[in-house]
Amino acid sequence: MTLLPEKTLERLSRYRRILLRYQYLEKPFIFSGDLANMLHINAAHVRRDLMLLGVAGSRTYGYDVKQLIKLIAQQLHCDEATPACIIGFGHAGRFALELFDNETSPVKIAAIFDNSNKSIGKIFEQVRCYSMESLAEIISHHNISLAILADDEIDTNNLISLLISFGIKGIMNLTSASVHLPEQIALEEFDFTTAMIKLAYFAKSKNR
Repeated sequence: MTLLPEKTLERLSRYRRILLRYQYLEKPFIFSGDLANMLHINAAHVRRDLMLLGVAGSRTYGYDVKQLIKLIAQQLHCDEATPACIIGFGHAGRFALELFDNETSPVKIAAIFDNSNKSIGKIFEQVRCYSMESLAEIISHHNISLAILADDEIDTNNLISLLISFGIKGIMNLTSASVHLPEQIALEEFDFTTAMIKLAYFAKSKNR
């Protein structure tokens, strides 16, 4: 399978998020220029991306929104939600659960894992929280292939080795820990604290 360039994949995902808001209009059509304006990119770039889907827009009506949603979902393999788990159920873990708790999410949170007795055994947004000792059993039972790391206090390196042995194929790291993975395992990292420090820094610099 030929992989999409990372930037193209990101743009298609952003198109999908916008298109999902337009699908219930009386006449759900959109022009490439409208998409481009909302994302602050060039309309020609949008058209080139959409050509990858094998679809051409009409000069009169633009693109059929529902058709684009379907084709983008097929291209990104998110026409069916991928089962994922959250490891660590503090603030970051709860944020991740709320973020993906919707019908159009490309990810379905199938399980939560935590060390706290306050969370273990309870159900949050219809998702059960399990003890860390249940990782292998629950990952296998739900056919989970993605893991979201959301607890800075967990021994990340040891945990990752276990996750890979249990069949995890992709990891999102929301912790401050440095993560090193084999080439065959996909990785995305996001540090909320660093992002907010950057935002505050540049916001203050504009007032000087």
